[in-house]
Amino acid sequence: MSVSRFGRVNQWLTMARQWHVVDAKSQDAYVLGEKVAKHLAGGHKPIWHPETDCGDHVVVINCRHVAMHAFDWKHRLYHFDKQYPKSKALIPAYQIHEYDPTRIMFLAVYKALGNSVVRRMHVQRLHLFADADMPEFVQKNLGNQLRRIQPVPKRSDEYTAEERNAFPRLFEFEKDFVEDWKTPIEPHERFVPEQPKK
Repeated sequence: MSVSRFGRVNQWLTMARQWHVVDAKSQDAYVLGEKVAKHLAGGHKPIWHPETDCGDHVVVINCRHVAMHAFDWKHRLYHFDKQYPKSKALIPAYQIHEYDPTRIMFLAVYKALGNSVVRRMHVQRLHLFADADMPEFVQKNLGNQLRRIQPVPKRSDEYTAEERNAFPRLFEFEKDFVEDWKTPIEPHERFVPEQPKK
C-alpha cells in the first residue's frame, strides 16, 4: 500500500522533533504553560504515551510581558528551600519576575508537566526569551507558530484614523472637548485657598 506525499509529511512530522514558537505577550502564564507543556511532552501527537519522550521544542518569546489572573502577581507565593537553616522563603511572583522575566513562565510550564519521570527531559526543550530577540540558530529551526490562547485587545491609541472614522459614532463631541487618551492632561498642583488677610 503506497502512502501519499501528504501522508509521508504527516508521518515525518509525527516522528521528528518540530520547533514551535508562541508569543506570551498579554497571555495568562499558567494557561499558556499547559499548552506549552502539552507540546513539550508530545501530547498533540498520535504516538504519545506518558513514559515516551516524543515531544517537540517550544520557543516562548516576550516572557517579560506575560500576564497573571487578578492579583496573582502579589498573592501567588513561591516556596524556596535551600535545605539550610533559616533558608526557607516565600517570594511573591512580582519579585521573581523583576529579577528574572523568564522564571515565572518556566515555573508554570514545569508545574503543568506534572510529576512524570521524564519531566526533566521535556523541560530541556523549552526555550524562553524575555523579548522577541532570539539567536539565529533558533530562528532557522522554527517551523510552526502556535496560536495564542487569549486574544490581545488593541489600545485606543493603536487604532488608525481610518479605523476610528469607520467606527459608528453614537454622538459627536463638542469642539472644545479634550480627549484624555489622545492629549493627556498634566496633573494639577494641589489647590490651596488663599487665607484672608488680618
